[in-house]
Amino acid sequence: MDLSQRISSMDLLRGLAILGILFMNIVAFSAPDEAYMSPAWHAMATDSDKMVFSVQFMLAHSKFYSLFCLLFGAGMVMFWQRAEAKGFDAKKLTRSRMAWLLLFGALHLTFLFFGDILFIYAVCAFCIMGKVTWDGDKTVRRGMIYMTVGVLLLSLMAALTLIPMPKGQEMMLLPQSSDILAGKVAQATGSFGDMILYNLKTGGAMVAGLPIMFWLLGGIMLVGMGLMKNGFFSRGFSNGAELTLFAVGFTLTASQLAMMWQTDFVNLFSLFVPLNALGAVMLALAVASRLIKCCIKNPNFLMPLQYAGRMAFSLYILQSIIMTLLFKWIAPEMFGNTSRLDAMGIAAIVIALQLILATIWQTKIGQGPLEKMWRHLTYRSVKN
Repeated sequence: MDLSQRISSMDLLRGLAILGILFMNIVAFSAPDEAYMSPAWHAMATDSDKMVFSVQFMLAHSKFYSLFCLLFGAGMVMFWQRAEAKGFDAKKLTRSRMAWLLLFGALHLTFLFFGDILFIYAVCAFCIMGKVTWDGDKTVRRGMIYMTVGVLLLSLMAALTLIPMPKGQEMMLLPQSSDILAGKVAQATGSFGDMILYNLKTGGAMVAGLPIMFWLLGGIMLVGMGLMKNGFFSRGFSNGAELTLFAVGFTLTASQLAMMWQTDFVNLFSLFVPLNALGAVMLALAVASRLIKCCIKNPNFLMPLQYAGRMAFSLYILQSIIMTLLFKWIAPEMFGNTSRLDAMGIAAIVIALQLILATIWQTKIGQGPLEKMWRHLTYRSVKN
């Protein structure tokens, strides 16, 4: 593989991941965090809410962050190999790159979006960095072990929700009380200080869950590393492997969704059991393999998505800026009052605009603004 050339399949998949993730993040931008996991977050869900949530769950929930984790791991391998080819200390340069990502993530979480992934990905990267030099098969096997540990821990958490708890000590109650929700809405749409406190409190809870989530996320990244070394992003899987991954992944995700329907989307076990978490990885791999083959046949396949993938960092932060301005400052009355269907429409419009922006930027200017800054800071830190 020519390390000086971009890999069209990785650009395409990165573009798909970073734009597709907005179809889930839009819920967290437009409503309290409970809305992300259940359509029954503020009242018993209507059939319309259930249907829109079901489409989200089958097509988007955990799918795009799984794909992005795979790409993140693969990107670490590519960055390491390119650094070595240029004569740099690859370990030192990668540490610099991840340290800056950690800072970007902390700022993003604090001032824009509590659901930030940059901070968490950077922490995971520091933990698995020493395995970048392993051979592909060994890395994939270790990644699968990590994922298994993650699924078991998440299953244990789901099982704990089955233990009866005294009133007032439950892990979570759905629907949430109107008083609790009113307080969250007031804080999320209040002053700048209130918004920061809301982000830190909600985002901090996510970061606190890293000792558990690391095993799943880090495992997916390790699988991505191994697949990169084994040439997956240049050829994909066999058609049979694709079909098997899709069938098993779809079955796991559909099974969890069926459990949610049977319990009106308020049973915590059905919400937390990690069937979809595992199924999403399989579906991400199946879709990735199919799109890689499309890129092999036509390197210019879906170029607008490839352009988006080349400036994914910039587009991700731009999404947060747009959504924060819309739901927290321009029209705060929409926060908590936007239906899932309307939220999907808003996300679709923003995605379309970002595809246009990415196409213009990449054909007229080149490297994305945040990508350029990140690269400059990474190399400057090492040179100094």
